[in-house]
Amino acid sequence: MLLTIALVLATAFPSTSRTSWMTPQSFHLTIGMTREETVRALETKGWPAKKGRTDDEMVVDYSDDKALTLEFRKGRLRSVRFELFAMLPDVRAAFEEQKSLLRTVHGEPKKSKKSVLVYDDRLPNILVVLSDDPKSDYGKKGVGYLAVRYFDPLFER
Repeated sequence: MLLTIALVLATAFPSTSRTSWMTPQSFHLTIGMTREETVRALETKGWPAKKGRTDDEMVVDYSDDKALTLEFRKGRLRSVRFELFAMLPDVRAAFEEQKSLLRTVHGEPKKSKKSVLVYDDRLPNILVVLSDDPKSDYGKKGVGYLAVRYFDPLFER
């Protein structure tokens, strides 16, 4: 009986949130940590990273419709970009959910437009971009894109 209770408590319950995973803290990441620390933090939680488009990029495939792109400068984590692909109504709802979450945690964004939020009054900066144009190539297929990027703009290029 005790084993059953422990198993139930240890099991992760699925979240109804589409965007709760879109924070560095969800993956135990911090902007500025070394590449080795980053890889270790990801692998410890079962998220293997693979090489990205360049030597300074790594990608984690979170699921079929979700990914993380990590950017490094001089061996340190400069940026974490969370990416979600979903049907247009779902991606719009995810943007609204993310906007609400960020406002609760960080207050009003420094800049806000219909499909962009910018928090550049803190480190790391946070940029949220929604691509839901039904006339775009993906939009014609009914698919949109949400990106949430945490980054340090002062990090040397």
